[in-house]
Amino acid sequence: MVGKYLETLMSFTARMLYYIDKYKLSFDKAFQYTVKDYKDKLRGYSLKRFYDVSWNVVLNYHKLRFIEKKIYGTNKGYRRLVMLWAIYFGENLLSEILGYERLKRKFAKSLPRSIDLDEELSKLNFIDRLSVELSYPKWFVELLSKYLGKHELRLLLESLNKEFYWIRVNTLKIDVDKAIRLLEAEDVIVEPDKDLWYMLKVIDYKKPLYQLQLLQQGYVITQDKASAMVVEVLKPKPGERILDACSAPGIKASLIMQLTENKAYLVLIDISRDRTYNMVKLLKKYGVDVNRIEVIIADSTKPTINKKLDKILVDAPCSSSGTMPRDPSIRIHLEDLKWVKSFPELQKRLLTANLKLGDEVIYAVCSLIPWEGEEVIEHIISLHSNVDLAKPDIPGAGGYQGFSVSDKVIRFFPHIHRTEGFFTVKIIPKH
Repeated sequence: MVGKYLETLMSFTARMLYYIDKYKLSFDKAFQYTVKDYKDKLRGYSLKRFYDVSWNVVLNYHKLRFIEKKIYGTNKGYRRLVMLWAIYFGENLLSEILGYERLKRKFAKSLPRSIDLDEELSKLNFIDRLSVELSYPKWFVELLSKYLGKHELRLLLESLNKEFYWIRVNTLKIDVDKAIRLLEAEDVIVEPDKDLWYMLKVIDYKKPLYQLQLLQQGYVITQDKASAMVVEVLKPKPGERILDACSAPGIKASLIMQLTENKAYLVLIDISRDRTYNMVKLLKKYGVDVNRIEVIIADSTKPTINKKLDKILVDAPCSSSGTMPRDPSIRIHLEDLKWVKSFPELQKRLLTANLKLGDEVIYAVCSLIPWEGEEVIEHIISLHSNVDLAKPDIPGAGGYQGFSVSDKVIRFFPHIHRTEGFFTVKIIPKH
């Protein structure tokens, strides 16, 4: 029975890697699909260990690929990676399982050769060692090293490997003090944020946050502080007509309505019919007055809006490289450099198409990559002489040095602000 349990655990995790790598799924979406695939085999098992093991394997993905190449000379498949994880890193999560040590010895004997990981790491240069040790694609570490010193680069990469969460109190349905008391009753310890009165830093929790009654009922929302700061840059006011050009899943739209006490007018555009349908359901759950919202299923690079708008939010699709604290699968997606490089062109088209629609345009991406931030804005300015930049009036760091726009943009970093990595800027078109 123990052998069967460990085999199921290993097989389950390999399937997770397959979904994440082949279909670029988020960690949680891949987990849902894999649970569905293994439904019959998981009866009687706690899903927590399956989740934790899968998370740790994904977190160490690039380190495991390095070990695999050293031992086998090639990189191949996913089951082999999970086996190597069990040998080199499985002790903390599997040691209490009867039969684990026997399985580990069996796996180790099957290897064509063994390696001393510390010794192999000591042979590498700084960039190579950091990318393997902290498990990132080499190009990503190399790129960030152009803008950050060695010490800060390590701090950033280490912080991207740590989970942390923020909760937004939905004051359309509950006040902050009551939400804190009810969260504590569900064993969630939080700390009010010093910058945003409705944001709570999660200090400790006993069960997955998605299981919280308050979350399921829409009284609180999991939203990163940096994401909320983007809406603060927008400074929405009652009566304003605001376009959210890439609106699904609707988290920022709901905050706009929260901050205006349901008195703004929103035009929400998204290209996906399914995502738009789910967004409207979510907004209703959050207490948003949907009578003050116009929903359009369309391509925001080709807007067909004729009405006058006050402000535009372009929260563009991106590599999501800043979101690794809550989704380690991004480090696997980043291996596909062609995919990463496909985003800047879309981001430029989105911005260009929406510049003429309002008096202010807020651009944001949850990315640490300058191609999607500073370089996009430099491109827009070079093409459009009739735009100005206004540095967002929010606490945050400036942009990466070496760009003409560095002092007009804001970046958030996990090692500095305990948020996801985010980039945002305010663009003022001259009509």
